[in-house]
Amino acid sequence: MIKLEDFLKVYDVKKAKELEHTDPQFLALQNCRNNIKNKDENLFLFLVIQCSIVSYQIAWSGELRRTEFWKKVEKDRNILQNMWKANKNNSDWRLDFLKNSKNNKRIYNIKKSRLDKLNNILKTEKNFLKYGNNLEELNQLLAKTMNTAIYSKTIVFAIKMFGYAYTIISWNDINYPMSINIPVDSRLKKIYFLNTNILPTKTQTLEVSNYFWNLSKNFNIPPLDLDTILRLDYRKHIQQ
Repeated sequence: MIKLEDFLKVYDVKKAKELEHTDPQFLALQNCRNNIKNKDENLFLFLVIQCSIVSYQIAWSGELRRTEFWKKVEKDRNILQNMWKANKNNSDWRLDFLKNSKNNKRIYNIKKSRLDKLNNILKTEKNFLKYGNNLEELNQLLAKTMNTAIYSKTIVFAIKMFGYAYTIISWNDINYPMSINIPVDSRLKKIYFLNTNILPTKTQTLEVSNYFWNLSKNFNIPPLDLDTILRLDYRKHIQQ
């Protein structure tokens, strides 16, 4: 197995961004955006955040779940647009999707509760475009709204997906800050173990995150860009 430090020597931020454009998650967002008429950029960005906040305990792959969700958005774009303009909560629509989802119906009541909590953000903020140049502020806002840590998995994953969506809207690659952590899940813990021989536990999430942050610093690749390299390229090499 090639060690991660050696593997990263051929990468820089530019190559990481090129890889991001091939990510099935990026392509699902791009296809949805291209197929939506009467585009509302802030609504699109908010829906991306909503989708990310409940990206856990998924029945199948995350890519399938996101494709399923964005096809539903395409189908109901007028309904969503009218709710957005009328400042109406879309929680009932989201709950209906969760209950009937093929890929994300697990613990839908808990996920509905998380969506309700997130929707409180709309009482004070509906301009999400402004965060394209201030992801750290968005990271803090989401963590405060959800009453969780700024490094929690779904929060930093939401920032990454927001970056994908903003890139699609602006046609310019977004710059992820070095200060926003990598979303640590079981797949990243496996990579951590294979490269350190330290078995991670539930209490070691910050240690795992710090390991990847140090790699990001050493190779000058922000953690969210490093995440793409690990998931789309490095994992293929350790699975061989």
